[in-house]
Amino acid sequence: MKKAPRLKVIGDISCDVEGSIEVTVKATDPGNPVYVYDLEKNRAVDGFKGSGPVILAVDNLPCEVAREASIDFSAALKPLVPAIARADYALPFEKLDLPAELKNAVICHGGRLTPDFEYLKEAL
Repeated sequence: MKKAPRLKVIGDISCDVEGSIEVTVKATDPGNPVYVYDLEKNRAVDGFKGSGPVILAVDNLPCEVAREASIDFSAALKPLVPAIARADYALPFEKLDLPAELKNAVICHGGRLTPDFEYLKEAL
């Protein structure tokens, strides 16, 4: 951060506090949507002025645009519903007939972590 940083703003739409984005240390709200994470002082300062990246972490951001979010989410999911309904979940994961975008999102099947998510065992 000594030089002009290339990364200036992070919009953490997952708002996973202390999760994958280390500087998401708190959730924000629509009335106060951003803070600057001061790397030298290791603290969050409300607003957008200061030394460090600006973090947007509104945890209910889709609620702010509920109609638009509902329309977009349902349009994205609607074509996948038939595959979800007809899949035979009794089959082993490898034989589960789901579109790739769904199958890649399955974390657990038959009580076990799927291959792409086995790394989660390390967190236990």
